[in-house]
Amino acid sequence: MHRVDPDTKVEDEPKFIAFYSKLLGLFSLFCFLCRKGKPKITVNRSGTMAVFTQTCKECGRSFQWRSQPLVLGKYPAGNILLSFGILMAGASVSRVLLVLKHMGLAVFSLRTYFLHQKKFLFPVVLHYWEEYRGKLLDQLKGIPGAVWSGDGRFDSMGHSAKYGTYTMFSCDLMKIVHFDILQVSSILVICIPHLNPALAKMIYSLLLIW
Repeated sequence: MHRVDPDTKVEDEPKFIAFYSKLLGLFSLFCFLCRKGKPKITVNRSGTMAVFTQTCKECGRSFQWRSQPLVLGKYPAGNILLSFGILMAGASVSRVLLVLKHMGLAVFSLRTYFLHQKKFLFPVVLHYWEEYRGKLLDQLKGIPGAVWSGDGRFDSMGHSAKYGTYTMFSCDLMKIVHFDILQVSSILVICIPHLNPALAKMIYSLLLIW
């Protein structure tokens, strides 16, 4: 494996799976503070992070080691990165956690994953999208006579979906620039198809505001 720079970001550095017996054997060798032998070891975990604490009867001091760095001073980085990876891969969180459970790997609960989504992941993804969309709109301002396409996606006929998404696509940049969640009853787009152009104009007016 290539040498890892000390300044490498937490998300970019390599990660490994370490077994309990191997870590316990390492921390049981001697006190990391006074070098005396056979300290008392206690092990705790927080999701994917293991916390080993040595208590030495010789020097009377304790030494604590965490298997992961902390994010924002309190959240294990591995927990946040695992939640991020699941979300970005579009994977089923239940299946991923089940795989890790079958392997015997320490992991957080389903409830913790959704907490990560709400508190960290969704706000970051939204912030990135808004910045990215702003850059696309800046590019489009320099294109005279920009060409747009738009279309809505709602539930199938005969069903009663209350909301749907409408997407605006730039034919000049070949990228989606904007989408919005709309209430079906307010636009009647699935009942009266000829309202589609009017709906597109409404979404385009929202783009001009941005």
